[in-house]
Amino acid sequence: MFRAILQAMVRITDLARITGASADELRYLERKGFVNPARKRLKLRKVREYQDADIRKLNLIIKYRRQGFTWDAAFERAMRELESPLLFDYG
Repeated sequence: MFRAILQAMVRITDLARITGASADELRYLERKGFVNPARKRLKLRKVREYQDADIRKLNLIIKYRRQGFTWDAAFERAMRELESPLLFDYG
């Protein structure tokens, strides 16, 4: 079920529900340059759209942040894990 969600592009409010992060936290990560979502015009405004790679990266960053790491350390750990995935994911 979770995999089916990841295959579609999602917006920031959807991503907040998926990751457990707030929309403000996700915007902060974007400002820090940790993720750069695509933007799509929707009527009179632009909305963010996150792809699978963005979602995976943000899930890892949020996971490490919730474990007590700083945002920068959480990002570094997430990038290392993306480059060399763990055999087992213990949550």
